[in-house]
Amino acid sequence: MRILVTGGAGFVGSSLAIGLKERGTASRVFALDNLKRRGSELNLTRLKKNGVTFVHGDVRNFEDLQTAGKIDVIIECSAEPSVLAGYGESPEYLVNTNLIGALNCFELARLHKAGVIFISTSRVYPIDKVNGIKYSEEATR
Repeated sequence: MRILVTGGAGFVGSSLAIGLKERGTASRVFALDNLKRRGSELNLTRLKKNGVTFVHGDVRNFEDLQTAGKIDVIIECSAEPSVLAGYGESPEYLVNTNLIGALNCFELARLHKAGVIFISTSRVYPIDKVNGIKYSEEATR
């Protein structure tokens, strides 16, 4: 089995990639990451030491996703998790990474007939608390 972990140099992605390799879950584990988040490069040594193949790439670029070759499973954890990303500036990076990046991963899975595990956000809010927030809707929201 060949597994591609996107966001593979991040905290969650690198931990998953190393864990999969340690348990012998896959013959090859690829960790794809653009290394944009500060500190993610510090995981490269750990990945290599544990037999995970690092691929410097970006989920926003479909061709980068294809560099691992044929894959059986994609674990998608490449999202920009910050709730402040794009606040006060263009949300372009956030949308391109979280939306277009996920779409590119799903398309790669479709082409390879691969399974997908989608890791969502690092922020989870209970729906009853969200629904309980008092707000008023006006002409401009």
